[in-house]
Amino acid sequence: MTRTAEEDRLVARVEELIGGTVTAIERQPRWRKAWYLTVDRDGIELALYVRGDKQIDAEPYPGLDREAAILRILERNGVPVPHVHGMSSDPIGIIMDRVPGTRDVAEAADDAQRRGIAEQYMEILARMHSIDVAEFAAAGIEVPTTPEGAQLAFVDANERLYRRTKKAPEPLVEWALRWARRRLPTAGNRARFIHGDTGQFLFVDGRITCVYDFEAAHIGDPLSDLAGLRTRAGTEPLGADIEHMIRHYQRVAGTTVDPSALSFYTATYMLTAVMALSGPLTELRPADQQAEYLTWDLMVRRAMLWAIAEVEGVKIEPAPPVTLPTGYPARITTVLEGTVRRMVPATPVDEANQSAALALARWAAAMVAVGAANVERDLDQAAVLLGHRPADQAAADAELERFVLAAGPEHDLALLEYFAAQTEARVAEAVPMRQRLEQYALAKVVL
Repeated sequence: MTRTAEEDRLVARVEELIGGTVTAIERQPRWRKAWYLTVDRDGIELALYVRGDKQIDAEPYPGLDREAAILRILERNGVPVPHVHGMSSDPIGIIMDRVPGTRDVAEAADDAQRRGIAEQYMEILARMHSIDVAEFAAAGIEVPTTPEGAQLAFVDANERLYRRTKKAPEPLVEWALRWARRRLPTAGNRARFIHGDTGQFLFVDGRITCVYDFEAAHIGDPLSDLAGLRTRAGTEPLGADIEHMIRHYQRVAGTTVDPSALSFYTATYMLTAVMALSGPLTELRPADQQAEYLTWDLMVRRAMLWAIAEVEGVKIEPAPPVTLPTGYPARITTVLEGTVRRMVPATPVDEANQSAALALARWAAAMVAVGAANVERDLDQAAVLLGHRPADQAAADAELERFVLAAGPEHDLALLEYFAAQTEARVAEAVPMRQRLEQYALAKVVL
């Protein structure tokens, strides 16, 4: 396959850094830029991976050089991570070893091996949490100095990003931020190294070969990493149920996990993702126009609200399924779907884009069926809170944000009910993503 000019520049950088000759380069077919490379150096074949930039302004800790520094610290401390060779500046990326393995625990030999993989991961997580934070501080990673700072480290970092990129009213975010600061669990200063995006590992023959993806890593409370596993497990099984994994973590880390605090950290963990996506999804640049981001936005909003409901002791009711339209209302989306199917993908990336376009066509069909009615219901429910009916959704968001900024905790349950109903309706509209989104209606953890 012909290389692009960008890939030519990457090959030149890899050959300069590693020595030898790049004999193969392949773009990983996913929403984020990444490449597999093979290098021949003095007759020895090296398998490399280049982790590219997200191309979206949704990172609280921007700069892949920060992630590379973290990987080097983890490697020095015996954590199985890819060895970093260096950086590429054009295209931006970390040049690292390509580690063998699969993430799919369905490929494990049996349930016993899957459970062993899950337990290994929790042992690695406990090891990461035990590393002296001074090593990270020396690399420029911020270390909180108060218990509240550790509890809300990732929230604070993402709030700075949110404030900088915010382009429209976000009543849900503003309310959730105030709710989180009011409901902080009682805790000591547990500032530890936090993976920030837990549950990402590869394994071979039942042994974990590496853990990866540390761009969200920071110093904070370890419960936020355990909270992250709850939302990972639904769409990417971990090898054992979350209760078993947390119990194993308690044994190896010598600690006790409070389920109510875990619910709180699940809510704040998801809040960080909601904040990170808010600005980019309000004014979409070409690089931000990814179906995956739209799905993520619904995933994390739903999971956040279900976790808040756990803390508050209330139950959220899912919206009824949406039936796609037929007849005249379905004509445009049916023709759109057929048009997309007739396109002939030239590359794996094209195939992924075609698949996303087909899903978006079905999502749009669901919006045709119920979108307008859902907006009218939102306005009716907003009227109960505001005392009058807003003119449209934009006006409702603006007025509700002003309401939230002045509201006290006595309004929390009513606001939770409003935002949950709105989000559940939008989840139902996302018909092609239904199975993925279903996993984010969280089941409470019982330890």
